[in-house]
Amino acid sequence: MSLIENIIARAKSNKQRIVLPESLEERTITAADQALADDLADIILIGNPDEILALADKLGLKNISKATIIDPATSEKTEEYAQLLFQLRQKKGMTIEKARVQVLDPLYFGCLIIKSGDADGQISGALSTTGDTLRPALQIIKCAPGISCVSGAMLLITQTPQYGSR
Repeated sequence: MSLIENIIARAKSNKQRIVLPESLEERTITAADQALADDLADIILIGNPDEILALADKLGLKNISKATIIDPATSEKTEEYAQLLFQLRQKKGMTIEKARVQVLDPLYFGCLIIKSGDADGQISGALSTTGDTLRPALQIIKCAPGISCVSGAMLLITQTPQYGSR
């Protein structure tokens, strides 16, 4: 079994709820469409539903309607998540007013969905820097007890031999 086949089998056997905060990035929404088609994960897209669906239509994507689309600007959970962010960060100077603004950032909103138990993980970094991606995760989700170091990874699989061997 190849690495990709192994990853797919593991994803199917333990289906997770995955947040994609960069839902208007073409590679991200295309990957989401494929994951939905293959039933690999329950996908949560963050952003304006009209914009997301328009991009999916433009790209000819057929499975995006299976995703949950949440707009932080109109979500019924936005205030709840703002209160949670305020509670988590008030000792660091967060005010409820700042939290209500910060929660509108898709990277923060996604981490708050996870912290609340409404999702299992988040994938980002196609548009955002590593720092911008990790900052809300470290502030909201935090490291597991006993873990003090975080890292990121990227997996690139290619059939082009000049970029590596198989």
